[in-house]
Amino acid sequence: MIFGMGIKVKVMKEDNISDSELLALIHKNIDIDKLGKYNKTITKTRIDKLLQDLKKHLEISRPSDSTEIEKDTESCNDKFDKLIIFTDGASKGNPGKSAIGVAIYGKNSKLVKGCSEYIGMATNNVAEYKAIILGIKEALKYKAKETLFKTDSELLAKQIKGEYRVKNPQLRNLFTEAQRLLKGLPKWQIRHIPREENQKADMLANKGIKLAGKTC
Repeated sequence: MIFGMGIKVKVMKEDNISDSELLALIHKNIDIDKLGKYNKTITKTRIDKLLQDLKKHLEISRPSDSTEIEKDTESCNDKFDKLIIFTDGASKGNPGKSAIGVAIYGKNSKLVKGCSEYIGMATNNVAEYKAIILGIKEALKYKAKETLFKTDSELLAKQIKGEYRVKNPQLRNLFTEAQRLLKGLPKWQIRHIPREENQKADMLANKGIKLAGKTC
């Protein structure tokens, strides 16, 4: 019997311990030196190799920082023929704690940039407008020749296109700002899309609420 952390392990000299079993014993803080006296296959060299292989496996399994959506993959100095910008606003309570998310894509659907911003207490419609305003500002930075905005807010899309009137005073001010900024873009369109097609921007907006901050 070998004892460690209150665990009893019976090992005969003839037993052939597998790598997984040996790692399990190491994890349980079994006295490996004593265990080695009962089984000659348990050597320092073998244990060192097992631990090194385990370390490499964990490093490969760990997600890379480069997969973070907030990281830029292009510079603002790069010019784009076309950008596709997904925008979304999230409000927990409507009105309630709110944030906006913007996901910018370039050629071949390559992510260019992702933004999250907490905007405080607001309604969902206000958040949607502030999201499109942030998206327009980002498009202006990248000097895109053509920009397609995508939103899951039908109200926002139709108001920006002039199909719906803007009756709410607060939204009217945001509408005016959005229209002013849009004049700086050479060519643009806005399209209403289903919510399931707007997952990136939605994720960023909800992240903004959770962090109550800004990443862009």
